[in-house]
Amino acid sequence: MRQILGNHRGMALLLVISLVSVLAIVTLQFNREMRQEYVASASLRNSIRLGVMIRSGITLAEQILLKDQEENTFDSLHDSWALLSGEDLSLLFDQQSLELAVIDEGGKFQINAMVTRKKKGQVVSNGNDEEQVQHEIDVRNILWRLLRAEPYLVEDGDAREIIDALIDWMDSGDGDGEEEYGAEDSYYQSLEPPYSCKNGPVESIAELLLVKGITPELLYGTDERPPLAPLLTASASDGKININTADALLLQALNQGMDKETAEAMLAYREDENNRELLADTGWYQNVPSFPGDIELQKDLIKTVSNFFRIEASAGSDTEKKTVAAIVERQNKAISLLRWDTL
Repeated sequence: MRQILGNHRGMALLLVISLVSVLAIVTLQFNREMRQEYVASASLRNSIRLGVMIRSGITLAEQILLKDQEENTFDSLHDSWALLSGEDLSLLFDQQSLELAVIDEGGKFQINAMVTRKKKGQVVSNGNDEEQVQHEIDVRNILWRLLRAEPYLVEDGDAREIIDALIDWMDSGDGDGEEEYGAEDSYYQSLEPPYSCKNGPVESIAELLLVKGITPELLYGTDERPPLAPLLTASASDGKININTADALLLQALNQGMDKETAEAMLAYREDENNRELLADTGWYQNVPSFPGDIELQKDLIKTVSNFFRIEASAGSDTEKKTVAAIVERQNKAISLLRWDTL
C-alpha cells in the first residue's frame, strides 16, 4: 500500500477508479430518478386522458337526454338514454375503453320527499297543509312497505325506527319535537365520535349511514340480501315514482295490495316493445292482464316523466381505470350538473 501511495501513477489510477465508481453510482441514481419521473409523467398523462374521456362521455349522455326530451313526452327503458349501457364505444378512443350508463333517479324512492319544506315567503292554506301532511304520510308508507317486504324483511319496530329517525334527521328541528322512534341532536351527540343531527335534506345516499337504525348491511347489502341503496335517491322531493323505470320492489311497495307476481307482471308489460307508446299514461298498469281490478295506484305517487338522472362513466386503459357518477337535472330543455362523485 505504501508503494502505491508513493507512486504518482498508482495514485492517479486510484483516483480514476474512484471517479468512475462515483460517476457510475450517480448515473444509476440519475437513471432511476428519470425512470420514476417518466413513469409518473406517463401515469399523469394517462390519468388526464381518462378524465377527458369521462367528461366527454358525460357530455354525450347529456346530449342524448336532451334529444330524448325533444322526441318523447315520457321516459321509459325503451329510450335511447336507457340503452347506452349496451352500446360499444370502443371505436371512439384508440386503445382506451369508455362505458356509459344512464339511470333514472325518478324511478327511485325519494328520501327527501318524506319531509316537505315550504319555500321562503310561501303561504299555505289549511286545506293545502292537510294535503301536504297526507302526502308525506303516503310517501313514508312506501318506504315502510319496502322495508317490511322481501328481501329486506325488516321488523316492524325497526322499520318505524328508521322512518322516524329519517324524519328527525331531515326536519327543520323547530317542529313538535322528536318522532316516537326517532332521534334528535341529543342522541347523535351521545355517540362516539359525536356529531349533530342534520335538520336538513339528505345530500347523498352515503349520508344515510349517519342516521339511527340504518346500517351498512341494510344500505349496501350482504351475501344474503341485496342493497337498499340502488332503490333510493336524494334527488327531487315531489315523492312521485316513475313506474316506467322503477324496480319491481318499488312497484310492489306502491300499494298494500301489490305482491311480487303483480309487480313482475308490470315489468313484463312495460318491457314489451308493442306497449311502448302506452307507457305515456300513468294508468297503463291497469292494462296488465293479471293486474287486480281492485287496486288503484295513487296518482300523486306515480309519474311517467323524469327530470333527474345519474350518469355513470368509466374510462380505462391497460394500467388504470376511472369511474365517475354525475347527477344531472333535465329541465326546460337544459341540463344542470348537481353532483359529481369519483367512485
